[in-house]
Parts: sequence; structure tokens; C-alpha cells
Amino acid sequence: MWSRLDSKIKAGDIILSHNGTKHTADSLDMLIKNIKKKGLQIVPVSQLIYLDNYTINLNGTQIKNN
Repeated sequence: MWSRLDSKIKAGDIILSHNGTKHTADSLDMLIKNIKKKGLQIVPVSQLIYLDNYTINLNGTQIKNN
């Protein structure tokens, strides 16, 4: 899993992991450690959403209200 993510992952990316797959749970600790080694921070999606004076369009893009 990490070899597929390592060269692609950057700040602001959202990683979706399916909990019903065979190796996700086994790989989670390793993924978190490697993400942090790259200097990236792990936060819940709720911290990425602007709450005040923004709307989210049908494409999931946050747009500042006028």
C-alpha cells in the first residue's frame, strides 16, 4: 500500500481506506508512521471543512459566500 501512496501523497490529500478489505487493518499502523515521517499531519475530514461563510457545491468544492 505504501509504495503506491509514497510518491503521490501531499498535504491536503484525503486517503480513503475500506475497512472490509483483507490488509487495511494490518497496514494502518505502517501507513500512519510513514505519513508522519513525510512531515504530514493526519486530521479528521471535519477539520478540513470550512464552516463559516462557505458552501459546498455538488462537486464537493468549498466556495466562499459573498
